[in-house]
Amino acid sequence: METEIHCLKKDMLLINYEAPDGQKLHNRLWNGGTGYGTVKLYDKKGGKMILVDEIEATHVGCEYGEYGMKDFSDEAKETVKRLVG
Repeated sequence: METEIHCLKKDMLLINYEAPDGQKLHNRLWNGGTGYGTVKLYDKKGGKMILVDEIEATHVGCEYGEYGMKDFSDEAKETVKRLVG
């Protein structure tokens, strides 16, 4: 499966999200429901990928945000540092 979705920032809302426990874990959280794009379904035959269907997707929910490292536990910070470098 291959998915390509686009969301225009001009159509999204900047949300000030606070978790139910009062923590503000997301910074600059953008949300919208006007995403669009395609979903391609493939079948693998003899080592080749054969396109089975291509579906147009509209009104897709989109979300983008920054999750600050200050909000992670020390163990999580170390794991990220190991993975990212």
